[in-house]
Amino acid sequence: MNVELQQYVREALTRGIERERIRTTLLAARWPAVEVDSALASWADGEPGLPVPRRRISLSAREAFQHLVMFATLYLLTIDVGVVLFVLIDRRFRDALSVGRDTDISTLRWSISGAITALPIFLAMTQFIDRSLAAEPEKRHLGVRRWLTYLTMFVAALVLIGDFSTVISAFLSGGLTGNFVLKALVVFAIAGVVLGHYLGGLRRDEVDAETVRQRASVLGRLGVLASALAIVAGLWTAGTPQDARRSVLDARRVEDLMALAAAIDTHYRSNARLPASLDLIEWTNASSTQDPGTRQPYSYVVDDSLHYRIGTRFDSSDSLDAREQPIPKYWRHRSGVVMFTRSVGRSH
Repeated sequence: MNVELQQYVREALTRGIERERIRTTLLAARWPAVEVDSALASWADGEPGLPVPRRRISLSAREAFQHLVMFATLYLLTIDVGVVLFVLIDRRFRDALSVGRDTDISTLRWSISGAITALPIFLAMTQFIDRSLAAEPEKRHLGVRRWLTYLTMFVAALVLIGDFSTVISAFLSGGLTGNFVLKALVVFAIAGVVLGHYLGGLRRDEVDAETVRQRASVLGRLGVLASALAIVAGLWTAGTPQDARRSVLDARRVEDLMALAAAIDTHYRSNARLPASLDLIEWTNASSTQDPGTRQPYSYVVDDSLHYRIGTRFDSSDSLDAREQPIPKYWRHRSGVVMFTRSVGRSH
C-alpha cells in the first residue's frame, strides 16, 4: 500500500473528515478505487479524531501450502476427468475420422486413479480454507490467494478461447463430427465451471451479495457432482480389478504364444523339422513356455511335418473390435481353451 496514501487517510480521519468525502477527494485526484478502499479499510472508527488501525492478516506457511495443494489438485482433477470423459466418448461414439486410433484402457484406469486421488484432497483443502476464511474474513484479500485464483481463471479463459478456436477450425476443415463436438463440449463445461465458480467467489469477496454466494456454491457443487459421476462411469467401463488382471494375463499369454511361434519357425529353418516339444526350442526359458497364471506349460501339438497347434486357456474373450489390446487379428481369442493352428514359414 502506498505510504503517502496511507498517511493522508490517517490524517483525514484524525481530523474527523467523513470517509465518503475522503474517498471522493482521492478518486478526483485519480487514485485507483481499489487502493482507496483498501486504505480506508485499514482504519476502524474509534474515538473522535483517533482512528484505530485494523489488524493486518498475513498468510501463514501452512495456509499457503493448503492453497497450493488445493489449486494443484484442482488442475489434476480437471485434466483426469477430461481424459475419462474423452475415453468414454471414444468408446461410445466412433466416427470415420477416429478409425485406427486405439483407446488404451490403461489410460482410462490411470485417469480414474488420478481423479479418485485428487478429488478428496481438493475437497479437504477447500474445507480447511473455508473454515479459516470464516474465522478471519480479511484473508480473502491476501495476495497468494488472489494470485492463484486469477491464475486459475486465466488458464480457464485460455482453454475456453482455444476450445472455441478449435471448433471453428474443425468446422472449416470438415472435421466437425459428433465425437469432436462432444469432446469440445466437455472442455467447455470443465473450463466454464472453473471460471464461473472462482469468478463468483471474487464477486462474493467484493460485494458479499447473497445471490452471488449461492451461484458460486451451485457451480462448485455441480462440478464436484459431475466429477464423481465421471469417475463412476469410468469405473463401470474399465471393469473390476479382477477383469483388469484377467485382461493383463490374457495379453501376456498372447505375447508368449506369438514369441513361441516365432521361435518354432526359427527352429524349423535351422533343423528342417518341427520341435517335438517346446522344451527343445532354443532361445527360450521356462517362464516363456509356461502360462503366467497357472504356471502350466503351454499346449503344443504337432499335426504333421509342416503344421502344429499351440494354445492355452484364456480367462476372457478378446473381440475383434476391442481397442484396449492392439493384438493381431489372427491371435484374437474367446474365453476358454483356444488352440491356434499354424504352419511353419507362414506369417499371421
